[in-house]
Amino acid sequence: MVQGVERMRILSAILLLVVFVGLAIFLTFTSSWGAIWTSQVQETPVALEEEPSPTPTPDWSGKFAVDILQPTVLRAAPAPAAEIVAVLRRGDRVALSGCAADLLWCQTEEGAWLLSYMVGDVPGDLPVLDAPGLTVRDIRDAPTPTPEPSPTPTPEPTPQVSLLQLLPTPTPTPAVVETVALDAANLRAGPGTEFERVGSVHSGETLRLIGQLADGSWYQLENGAWIAAFLVEPPATELPVITIENGE
Repeated sequence: MVQGVERMRILSAILLLVVFVGLAIFLTFTSSWGAIWTSQVQETPVALEEEPSPTPTPDWSGKFAVDILQPTVLRAAPAPAAEIVAVLRRGDRVALSGCAADLLWCQTEEGAWLLSYMVGDVPGDLPVLDAPGLTVRDIRDAPTPTPEPSPTPTPEPTPQVSLLQLLPTPTPTPAVVETVALDAANLRAGPGTEFERVGSVHSGETLRLIGQLADGSWYQLENGAWIAAFLVEPPATELPVITIENGE
C-alpha cells in the first residue's frame, strides 16, 4: 500500500515536470517566431504613392495672348517655304511679340512665325515689326489701305440699237491655270486681307485660277474668291490681269 502511494507521487512529479518543460518550450518557440515576424514587419518599408504634381497653368497676364482657330504650323521665318519648327492645334493659346508691317505674319515670343488669320483677333496695341529683328512700332501706326476715289461717270449719248446688237453675245470662257496651295490658307472676297474670308484651302490642294492683279500679288479662283500669290506654286504669271474698281 505504501509502495503504491509512493509510486503515484513519483508519476505525478514526472508528469508535472513534463508539463513545465513543454510549456517552457512552447513559450520559447512562440516568442522567437513573434520576434522574427515583428522584426520583418518593422523592416519592411511601406511604399507611399506620390501624388502627381499639378500641371502649372500658364500666366497670360501682360502678354498678347491669342487662340489658334485651326491647326497651323510655326515657321522659322515669315515665308511659306521656311522651316517648320512646331505644330499648333485648334484651341491652343500662344503669346505674340509682334506682327509684320503688312499684318500677314505674326511672331511668337519664342521667335517662331505664323499666319495672322490662323489666330483670333490680333490685339490693337500689338507691336509691328518693319522687318524681322528690326524696328518695332505700334500697330496703330501700320499703313491702312486708302480706298481710291471712284471716278465720276461721264454720261454718254444713247447709241442707236441695231438688230444685231439685240442678239445675245456669247460670253468667252476665261483661260484656267491650275496650281497647288503651298500651305493651309484662307480665301478672300477680294484681293487683300481686309476683305471678308469666304473659304479656305488645304496644303497641297489643286486650285483653278482665272486672273490676277496687275502686280501679280493676288490670284482670282474660278469660283470668284481670291488667294495671295505667295501661297501657291508654281506661280501663274500668264493669267490675264483683272482690274478692281469701286472697292470691289
